[in-house]
Parts: sequence; C-alpha cells; structure tokens
Amino acid sequence: MLTSTHWSATTAAKLCYDLAAAAYPHGAPWRLATFIADMEMPQADYRVLMVNDRPIGFVSLTVVLDEVEITNVAIHPDFQRQGWAYYLLQQVLTSLPSANKVFLEVRASNSAAQQLYQRCGFQTISTRSAYYQNPREDALIMRKIIK
Repeated sequence: MLTSTHWSATTAAKLCYDLAAAAYPHGAPWRLATFIADMEMPQADYRVLMVNDRPIGFVSLTVVLDEVEITNVAIHPDFQRQGWAYYLLQQVLTSLPSANKVFLEVRASNSAAQQLYQRCGFQTISTRSAYYQNPREDALIMRKIIK
C-alpha cells in the first residue's frame, strides 16, 4: 500500500479520480479538481492499494483530532468482490490510534458496500436525505468507534 505522496499531487489526484470513475460508473464521483483540492489539505490522507505494481483501489480519509471521515473507497471493477476493499479498510482502520471515531456515508441503495462496512464494524447511525446526486438518493451515515 502506498500513500498519495508517492506520486505528484496531480498524478495522485488523476489516479484516484480514474479509479473512482471506474468503480462507480453510475454514481457521481468527485471531479478531478475536487481530488486535487482535497489532497492539498493537511488533514487529508490517501492510501492506494497496489497489486503487481498496478494501483487497483484507494481509500481517502480526513483526520481531525479524534475523528476520521472516510471520504472515498474505490476498487477497480476488475478487482471487485475479491476481498480487496475489506483488506484495504482493515489496513487503514488498524493503523488508526485507539479512541477514534470513524464516520462514512454510503448510498442507501449500495447494499454491498453497507455489508462490507458492517463486516468492518460500522453501524448505521443516521440518514441524510437526498445527499447524493446523479441519481438523487439518501445517504446512510455509519460510524465505528476504535477502542
């Protein structure tokens, strides 16, 4: 696993944008400019999963004090449903200090992602009405407390 600092900011942003677009062809991934701006923030952390020197997925986090928000999880379609997202999340979660609260949002219709997050110890705590666009959809807010 590599951090986004392994590449230039523009290259890392393009890599994550391309992975997100491939992973979510029917969703609305962040624009390239959003990835670039996010990576420039000091509290942002990106972890890229490599298999045979090929980037196949990433997770991005925003860390503020004892709270972490997972802002993106994406695995290239060629590697989905093979346990890579679980592996990636477990690596990230075990690297966080204890007493952290970790939050994420997931589309209400994305039952596969919800099951993955539940396997990782997340619980649904709330709903954000009409949070997602293209298509318009509610988001479930999930949380895990690392003890």
